[in-house]
Amino acid sequence: MGLKEELKREMRNATNDVAKEVEKHIVLDFDGHKIEFINKMLEETILVDGEVIAQNVRQSIWSHIIPYSKLKGTFTGRDGKAHKVYVKVGGFIKFHVVIKVDGKKLLAETQTLQLNPVPWNNKEAIVPYLEKQFAEHGKIINKELPDDGLLFDENHPRLAPGFGDQLTDELVLASYPKKLVKLFTEQMKNPTEATRKATYEKILEEKVISYFQEFLGHFTEVEKDDKQVQQEALWLLDHAAHREVVKFALMVLATTDCEPFKERLKLIALHEEFTGVALFALFNATERANATIWDIAKQVTDWGKLEALNFLEPDREEIRLWFLTDGIDETVPGSQAALQCADKGKLDIELHEDTISAEVFEGTGKLILALLYEGQYRQMDEYEYAGQVLMRFTKHAKRHGLTMLHFYTLTQIAAYVNEPEDIWEGRFDYNWKPHEKLAVETVIEEISRDPKWLEEAQAYLQDNPDNVSALAIVNYYKK
Repeated sequence: MGLKEELKREMRNATNDVAKEVEKHIVLDFDGHKIEFINKMLEETILVDGEVIAQNVRQSIWSHIIPYSKLKGTFTGRDGKAHKVYVKVGGFIKFHVVIKVDGKKLLAETQTLQLNPVPWNNKEAIVPYLEKQFAEHGKIINKELPDDGLLFDENHPRLAPGFGDQLTDELVLASYPKKLVKLFTEQMKNPTEATRKATYEKILEEKVISYFQEFLGHFTEVEKDDKQVQQEALWLLDHAAHREVVKFALMVLATTDCEPFKERLKLIALHEEFTGVALFALFNATERANATIWDIAKQVTDWGKLEALNFLEPDREEIRLWFLTDGIDETVPGSQAALQCADKGKLDIELHEDTISAEVFEGTGKLILALLYEGQYRQMDEYEYAGQVLMRFTKHAKRHGLTMLHFYTLTQIAAYVNEPEDIWEGRFDYNWKPHEKLAVETVIEEISRDPKWLEEAQAYLQDNPDNVSALAIVNYYKK
């Protein structure tokens, strides 16, 4: 987005901060009647027993330069008498409220306004918000975050959790991480509202992913006490109302022993916006981290699952097979997930077995489809063992009871194999041999001679005319 849209967003957020600072809801009792005064940036309202008796609506936030606003209204009490309510509210530096009924003062209150409030005030802290969900439901059910309204609007479309960090390729000034190290070091030595505010506001200037390594490089050179690091990192986790501050806190916490905070880190990692940096902390600063990462990998999706696949290692057979059977599920199409699963699951070795289980055949079929996906680039062309794997998979296909989806996979392999000769020149130089290509073509042609695949696809299309798999099968037979 352009500078104009960025400035509009910053002005909107600043206005909302001021609005929250002056918001007030006062409830009083008068002879059994509920007297309410509600103050907002653009209106003041008096209610008695839920009914509005006086209201002042402002046309602009600039109308607050008028120092005081007065509201008057009447209501009929249970005794049948009319009672007058009077409210005076306003002030520049201090916020004053006076409420009277029939001339009797019920309230006189003064609050000092923070013209430059701390950035976490009047906002919901993110980590406690996630922890509350988990406590109530045993999982995170709402992927929206409390700071979504600060980031997304008509000019800034909402992004899938974790996707924003994938888009960042800008380097920050070399002075930025150094300054942030200096501020956080001062915060650790002298943890006051002022030092915390200074660090917090600096964090908000850049995305953590853009200076991650540089910050850690400088931070490791600073003499510090791990308990102080943990104290201030945990303070940020408890108070952060902005996602970048949460990520920063996790990053610095990862430089200490995180074993005491392992369960909390696991919970935070379940939200895909934080999966990567939370796993960084678990991987680098807890014991038996791989088992923990696997548990998280089975629960997260999309960009969070891609991060989990990056950290997870197949250190036992169960995990290696999981890469082949379930690793690709609920990942982002066209991402590096397919290559990760093929490499870590040892797809080439698994398919060289004389026989494979139905579960492995099913899983490797999904994985091959993902490798064939035509996104920004086709991963199958990046895969070192493409020829071996497709040759072995098609041979295994002859021995397994095929479904329409299995045959659809074969049609996609056929489409890949039938691409132009100039493309194959590069493939033969890197990851294919001529006999592998011939073997794949021969087996698919043999299986396709059975007319049932076309018949099943045509029958399926009668009730599901837009089904991609069935349409692809019909188109395969038209060639």
